[in-house]
Amino acid sequence: MTRRPAQGRRFPHPPNRFARGPLRRLARAALALFFAALLFRPAADAAPLASSQYQVKAAFLYNFMKFVEWPVDGLSGSGTICLGILGRDPFDDALDEIKGKGAKGRKVVVQHFRSIEEVKGCDLLFICASEKGRLSHILKFAHNSPMLTVADHEGFCEAGGMINLLFIKNRVSFEVNVAAASRARLRIRSQLLKLARNVFE
Repeated sequence: MTRRPAQGRRFPHPPNRFARGPLRRLARAALALFFAALLFRPAADAAPLASSQYQVKAAFLYNFMKFVEWPVDGLSGSGTICLGILGRDPFDDALDEIKGKGAKGRKVVVQHFRSIEEVKGCDLLFICASEKGRLSHILKFAHNSPMLTVADHEGFCEAGGMINLLFIKNRVSFEVNVAAASRARLRIRSQLLKLARNVFE
């Protein structure tokens, strides 16, 4: 696996159709700016450190749904897109802000799972730190599913996870394993890759 800094790298943009026009491009630019603002926002403004950190991470999870493309037959559930939390949930009530919001023309729902064997109908799976000792088994189980795997613990992308949230100098950032996403038939948009601290291929 090759690890390279994301800065200065270029990724092909999907072809623009005239029908999508400037409004679609403006929407994409706005999303990129919002993501960039999250990257440089301190994670401990006025709230306690852990609580504020996971509020920012919850916003990242929601925006990952907008910057990742699932295969046509990939998204589960009619009219919903599922965010799964595997293990001991560190978000407290931070996820309440994204429940019911729209992404990919669907409504975001949140489900909690105690084991990977329970996971079904999940589009984005956040693997909590409590599951780190079972990470190899979890990623092997999820290997052939069009499911975006995300975590926030060291070595996640190197182990085959897709997106790892980082907490560096009191700010939240992330790294991406493009090869792992491609194996699951997921395409991560170039706008997201350009903002990643590290990209693994």
